[in-house]
Amino acid sequence: MQRSFVLAGLLLTLCTRPISAACIMEANDDLVASGAFVTDQTSGLVWQRCAVGMEWAANESRCIGEPEGLDLNAAHDAAANAAGGWRVPTGAELETLLFDTCEGPKIDSTAFPNISSSDFGDGANFWTSTEAMPGMFYYFEFMHGYVDMHSPGFTLSALLVRDQ
Repeated sequence: MQRSFVLAGLLLTLCTRPISAACIMEANDDLVASGAFVTDQTSGLVWQRCAVGMEWAANESRCIGEPEGLDLNAAHDAAANAAGGWRVPTGAELETLLFDTCEGPKIDSTAFPNISSSDFGDGANFWTSTEAMPGMFYYFEFMHGYVDMHSPGFTLSALLVRDQ
């Protein structure tokens, strides 16, 4: 009996212990920042560096202001009002920004500074336009690196994307 507790404890320790070798320590070379935009050289997507509601401050090389908490319809409206082909990204598109850093946000914080400003108390959650099931849409949480779903009336942040 004691042997099974020791084995269970060992397995639990191995399963919950972080493996630092899997951590990404440097910026994503595929992402090229230019002012308020980031271009992904692999996918050809162009991203706004700041969450909707924030603005790029070139003299400070960061986003300033407050991100807006938007329901999904308001996020789509913000994209339409931005003109120039901006849209709420699909889940597959937003997933290209997610990576496993050792500490801090699970997104390239050089390319997307101040992402933690969108942490309204439960992580930095960003909408996708991908339906997970009827009436529920995926979102990505960039502080801890997980994906979940919400109804479209819930308020989250939005990063906008367009094709190059």
